[in-house]
Amino acid sequence: MRRHHRTAALAGAAALAAGLYAAPANAQGAEGIAEFESAGSRLEINAPGELDTVPSIVPEREDFAFLGDAGDLVWVAGTTDGQTFPMLDASDTDADVEVSLAKTEGPGEAWLYTFESTGTAVPLATTADTATFTLTAGTATPVVLAVNAPGQYTLELVAREDGDAKGSVPATGRGQASTAARATYSLTAEAATVQEAQAVATGGNRGGAQADTACEIVTDGHVDIGPRFVDGTWTAQLRDDRASESVWRELEDVVLQVPDTALFPIPEGDFGFLGAPGDEIYMLPQVQASGIVWPGWNTQDSSVIDGVPGAVEWNLTEVDGPGDFTIFLTGTFGGAEILFDSAAALPQTVSIPRNTHAHGNWTFSEPGVYRLTVEFAATTGDGTTVTDTKDLQLAVGAAADPNAACSGDGSGDDNASGDDDKGGIMPTTGTGWLLWGLGAAAVAVVAGILIMVATRKRRNATTTAVEESDAS
Repeated sequence: MRRHHRTAALAGAAALAAGLYAAPANAQGAEGIAEFESAGSRLEINAPGELDTVPSIVPEREDFAFLGDAGDLVWVAGTTDGQTFPMLDASDTDADVEVSLAKTEGPGEAWLYTFESTGTAVPLATTADTATFTLTAGTATPVVLAVNAPGQYTLELVAREDGDAKGSVPATGRGQASTAARATYSLTAEAATVQEAQAVATGGNRGGAQADTACEIVTDGHVDIGPRFVDGTWTAQLRDDRASESVWRELEDVVLQVPDTALFPIPEGDFGFLGAPGDEIYMLPQVQASGIVWPGWNTQDSSVIDGVPGAVEWNLTEVDGPGDFTIFLTGTFGGAEILFDSAAALPQTVSIPRNTHAHGNWTFSEPGVYRLTVEFAATTGDGTTVTDTKDLQLAVGAAADPNAACSGDGSGDDNASGDDDKGGIMPTTGTGWLLWGLGAAAVAVVAGILIMVATRKRRNATTTAVEESDAS
């Protein structure tokens, strides 16, 4: 749809806040539920006539109680793949637009909702009553349209524009200077089970493996890289937390796949290290987003906590790929704290306290296969220096072949963790820089409560990452 860059940023931020297992992740290439335009004294709505639905599960959060009880099924409409996020776009209106939702046919109720800057879900309109809400002229708002029962629906969106100057707020929306328009949608919510909704949320494959490659292909969910002692040997591995029991995997047997839905525009500000404002980069964000893998780093394995009294040095020694790679943290008041930047001289080092679990923003300037050569080094309690160097493998972009990224043969042993994270140090992973560009939608940047302050170490310089505690 129009205004591609702003739409992507808006939808990405809302998706990060949503918390639904199958919530859409961004608006890349998605049609909006409605675009409002003023033509003289006439208000027009451009909208698709039919909307696809994806079954989802109501999360265990109080702000989603308007949809039903935690664990109930709902059907999210306006998405063809469970990852695109629909919009209400009033960018081309001359005055504020009052919007309401009505049902002419259907077995259940429907809701339109969005998110506050804190990430809290906020219902806007529902077929259960006559509530209306106002879209400010010149803005766009990410929304979710959901129904709570399977079946056929016909829904009607009614918009009314006040005829006063742009930016005015209509008192009633029903004065002589007002104009109105309506759009009708049909949608089908296919009957589904909770298990089927969970399968949709994980791409139909909870484990994430694909039959045509020896590697485990991770497309979404939570993973961490970090060191541990395996049979007494210091080893860099990947902790896979997508299933109920965590599994440590050999890095050569895992490929992280980054979809095109992870493309986001570079914001204005102190982010020149990423490229020009408005240009798009691939980003795995500091906050977990449905449909996008969420990598972090972890020194919380019990063998590390018991065997290493000091910090663990995380070294980036080489980046093999078509573009630049960075990891940065979002500051409390915006800005970026760069941990790694492949455009600068390597190696670079960040010092991680033991018993730490953290996340940052991982970016890739170009699509293709990347291999990040990382080394974890530490000193044990008896003074022995231990190191291990491995490649983290990624396929970035829809056209990148995960087979080409895979260097392993799948023969490495996967080790069930058996260890729960014991708290440790973790910075708040607030909504971060994806909320930039939301000023037009009156969504402010959410300031993280805690920051991990880190500096890069090049060559022989000393760097320390200081992180404040948060529940893992």
